[in-house]
Amino acid sequence: MVLGRFVDRLVGSERLYVFEELYIVPGRAPVDPDKVRLETRFSRSIRLGIPVASAPMDMVTGVEMAVALALRGGIGVLHRNCSREEQVEMARRVKEHPPVPLTGLRLSPVEPACRALGELRAAGVRDAPVVDSAGRVLGYVRLSSLRGCCREGRSVGECVEPGEVYLLGEAGEAMRVLERGGRDTAAVVSSTGYYLGTIVFDAVFEELSPVLDEDGRLRVAAAISPFDMERARMLDGVVDALVSDVAHFHNDNVLRAAARLAKEVSADFIAGNIGTAAAARDVASIIERVDGFRVGIGGGSICVTAQVAGAFAPTPWAVAQVRDALEELGMGDVPVIADGGIRTPADAVKSLALGASCVMLGYVLAGTDEASAPLIRIGGRAYKPYRGMASRGALEKRFAADRYSRIVKRMPEGIEGLVEYKGPVSRVLAEFVEGLKAGIGYAGASSIPELWEKAVLGRAPPRGERGLILSI
Repeated sequence: MVLGRFVDRLVGSERLYVFEELYIVPGRAPVDPDKVRLETRFSRSIRLGIPVASAPMDMVTGVEMAVALALRGGIGVLHRNCSREEQVEMARRVKEHPPVPLTGLRLSPVEPACRALGELRAAGVRDAPVVDSAGRVLGYVRLSSLRGCCREGRSVGECVEPGEVYLLGEAGEAMRVLERGGRDTAAVVSSTGYYLGTIVFDAVFEELSPVLDEDGRLRVAAAISPFDMERARMLDGVVDALVSDVAHFHNDNVLRAAARLAKEVSADFIAGNIGTAAAARDVASIIERVDGFRVGIGGGSICVTAQVAGAFAPTPWAVAQVRDALEELGMGDVPVIADGGIRTPADAVKSLALGASCVMLGYVLAGTDEASAPLIRIGGRAYKPYRGMASRGALEKRFAADRYSRIVKRMPEGIEGLVEYKGPVSRVLAEFVEGLKAGIGYAGASSIPELWEKAVLGRAPPRGERGLILSI
């Protein structure tokens, strides 16, 4: 029987591997998990302490998320669902942040002392800065002072004591003061005396490995459209990397625009999203300088491209395709960022084992304190909104906020929903990193480059196809 070209297309269709059917085959571990090293690269010139970047989603990555990640060895990619000026201002705020964690813990001088007493007890600190409505630090108030003021029905402003405040560049000195144990908090101010945030003594004990540029400032990246040259020019010189934010980068118009943009900017340029070896080859042949690839199409937890358009390049399959193509082209030093559907450390380890240098997280980081979405309470439980950047709400916001947005698709390819509140991102990252180290150790490796060499993957049917397992 002679098959026609369409039947051939069906019979010879590519097998697309997804996370659920892949597993790390355990190997001989050279070191214990706590000795596994996670240093890697986000782009040609940006080195990270952990292989984690945040997705440029407007409900995930604003200033707070970008700062939190950079402080802990990763990097944030600022979303572009805003005006050019707003995105540049976000980037500047990250760059101006000291390389230590700041919180918003402060008291108002008009606040009743009894209520402030409860706030300090809940925060587990003995003191806090007092900041007026104009942003001036009036001093500090101690828990012991608040007790007396509370009994007398006084306000916080009547209990203030003088205390030292610190400029951004003096954050290290503030940490040393807290380490000596006399105080629990230190206020950080701008050069004009405006309150910027509070360092809490907990920060002294947190192991931080900030990702810093040549000037000692936190690293940060920003999402752009290859068609928005003006936005790219405004961000260039402020951010460390410009990350293409296009659902299907393997498009002639996009490639031409990106080729022009990459020549104009000095920041590292990351192309994407792509999902095939052919796309990697075409990008490399058309764009003179590519410093990284964002890889994966349709695999995001709230992406419905596969359902709407029928297109799908699942992250593990796409990463392997692109990494092999780059090595064939002699571009093995160009990092691959796995993007889409990474919900657990296990998914991240599988992506790294297939050639990724870094993973991009959206869902994992959504729901944290630092995620740029409001906290919502429903039936006694707390949630945060979460949406794909191709969802209807995100698209409407982009076109309203940025009059230069280029409308090429009118059909949403993302959905909106809620994720359960997860607490501080530091806790989520700490657990994720421990999972990464364990997975890399199970593979018989002690670092990401060693994982590329030693990892063995096994395939198993997706859970729904495994049949019934009886327990006797």
